[in-house]
Amino acid sequence: MGFDPTVHRIMFKGKIRYVYKLTPKESNEMREPLYFRTTATIFNPRITCISGRKTRVWRAIQVTGPDGLKETGDKEVVLKDVWLDKGSQTEKQNQDLIYGKLRQIKEEDYEWMKFDYRERVRDALAKIPDSLPFMRILHDSEGVDCKERLESAEPDRTILSASEPRASSSRNVSPWTSQNGPSYSATGTSHGAQASRHLEHRPQRQYKAKTQYRLVYAQVGHALHDTRFIDKAFKAINDVLTGDQISSLAEYCVR
Repeated sequence: MGFDPTVHRIMFKGKIRYVYKLTPKESNEMREPLYFRTTATIFNPRITCISGRKTRVWRAIQVTGPDGLKETGDKEVVLKDVWLDKGSQTEKQNQDLIYGKLRQIKEEDYEWMKFDYRERVRDALAKIPDSLPFMRILHDSEGVDCKERLESAEPDRTILSASEPRASSSRNVSPWTSQNGPSYSATGTSHGAQASRHLEHRPQRQYKAKTQYRLVYAQVGHALHDTRFIDKAFKAINDVLTGDQISSLAEYCVR
């Protein structure tokens, strides 16, 4: 909702693309910002609430400037554009914390596991972070903040609420762009519909101010429900189970 000077809408080879400007948090004032041109949509949901902050996930490639014409290489990455509650832990901070704990785990900490999982965990911890079944974050950048809620403002939970929320798998098409692809969209029914009878049981929103947050991942993937091959689906499930095991080790074995 509004103009964002860190996103440039361009025409590239006859198609609409977006060039994101990122200033990595670890960089100083002397370092040049990074630019990434989107190449395809991975996740672009439709939301029913105008006050929400939408998450977008793109396939992208690094370029030299805001014009998006010259690429720095041929390796694609994933760019995630999201809004966080102001002052909350970022995804990069959480990932770095997990990496630090995983480096302290010893083999005797998981010798109780069954052989197959013990082997998977050993392989996953062999060369952190490259050997881990996680999408590794290369860069992250915090942007502008939303305004705080006025003290005099009173929430109306019936505005733009759907009668019965539903989940549907639909063709993911961004308005006014040629980038599209299959994606999952959790949507409501219609704007301005009567409030759900379950509305009173939902937790009270705190209406916290949001901070713009963007990440670049080293690996490119897609949603599990878009997978067309059963072997890849089972590999993804195994990676999730392995990731769950080593995350539990980081939580319970490291003091």
